[in-house]
Amino acid sequence: MDQWAEWAKINVTLAFTGPVFWSVVRTPPSRRDPVAIAAALEKLHAVLAIAEAQLARHAFLAGGDFTLADIQFGHVLYRFFDIDIPRPNWPNI
Repeated sequence: MDQWAEWAKINVTLAFTGPVFWSVVRTPPSRRDPVAIAAALEKLHAVLAIAEAQLARHAFLAGGDFTLADIQFGHVLYRFFDIDIPRPNWPNI
């Protein structure tokens, strides 16, 4: 559980919050850098593909039970799914 909680906290949060969320939500449209946002999304999607693969095998990140790892992951996903950005179709996420 700790491994997945740290993974979500470090990898997902850092790949999303500054490079994507702040660039899309907190930056006026006239000042956005679409090339940088696209590159950030590509990196974020590579990280999220790891979670998609894990969730294809298990109900939750750390296995069969809901844990802190899912909370660490889920709080970022709330914003990820709430903003207008392109997203792959990940049925497990």
